Amino acid sequence: MRKTFLMVAAAAAMLVATGFTACKPNSTPKEIDIYVAGYENSGTEDAAKVWKNGKELYDLTDGSKDALASSVFVVGGDVYTAGYEHNGTNKVAKVWKNDKELYELTNGSDNAIARSVFVADDKVYTAGYEGKVAKLWKNKSATDLTDGSKDAYAYSVFVAGSNVYTAGYENNGTNDVVKVWKKGSELFALTNGANDAGANSVFVVGEDVYTAGYESNGTYNVAKVWKNKKAIFQTDGSKHATAYSVYVVGDDVYVAGAERGAAKVWKNKEELYDLADNGEAQSIVVHNGDVYVAGSETEGSSSVVKVWKNGKELYSLADKGCAYSIFIAERK
Repeated sequence: MRKTFLMVAAAAAMLVATGFTACKPNSTPKEIDIYVAGYENSGTEDAAKVWKNGKELYDLTDGSKDALASSVFVVGGDVYTAGYEHNGTNKVAKVWKNDKELYELTNGSDNAIARSVFVADDKVYTAGYEGKVAKLWKNKSATDLTDGSKDAYAYSVFVAGSNVYTAGYENNGTNDVVKVWKKGSELFALTNGANDAGANSVFVVGEDVYTAGYESNGTYNVAKVWKNKKAIFQTDGSKHATAYSVYVVGDDVYVAGAERGAAKVWKNKEELYDLADNGEAQSIVVHNGDVYVAGSETEGSSSVVKVWKNGKELYSLADKGCAYSIFIAERK
């Protein structure tokens, strides 16, 4: 996939827009809308896109400059999207609201990407990076999560009550170390820095913080999920694997990712779906018992934008591109 920085980055696990919980077993299921963010290449450059229910909703950029949409979040009928657009020199971190640019988070003097967006209490939280610094923005106001002395990146943001959690990595001079921040300060480091590692997704239930990513075993990247500071899931380490997205419903932990080039979904440590032999499962949502995944599948020489439901292809959205984020919104 051409977006090489996203080979180790996943869209944050997106949520159901009404209460952020699964439907009660005895409630009447509501109709839903399925939003997906990513990019499509239909010319010389990649254009940031949002799709809804299998059809293009917004063409956020015109394709004249390289761009992508990394994350989508829907609240009150408004669609918020985070990503970047190249200004001819550097990537500029951006947030769009519906089909219009809401604001630029950076001025374009250094490379920057908005990787994850979460809206709560009329405030827009965005995680990403600028230069070497991992960043968290509240609306347009930035908090530096790291001091810039070493490379760092924030991949995912999750708001739970008054607490804002961010996951990513910070380099220790030799390897990348998985970090989780809470309210802008480091909460814990999940790896000891002996091997390269990264975090792609954070999901919070009560006081429990679930983080998905990978850690190298010296030969291969091992897909991992941590609950607080303890690893609760990992692949066997015999081949490259990465966990891109985690979603928790009750006692069930769902993970989307890739293993040896195949798009995979795991549930409670066991493989649930092998979605594609050559692809990536970038983002996962579970709603009313159904498992929705967004990502890509390589067909011939193209990376095809895909959405799967319960292990079966639901939509093929574009012939060249990738989906990085999926969001389920219940209709009122």
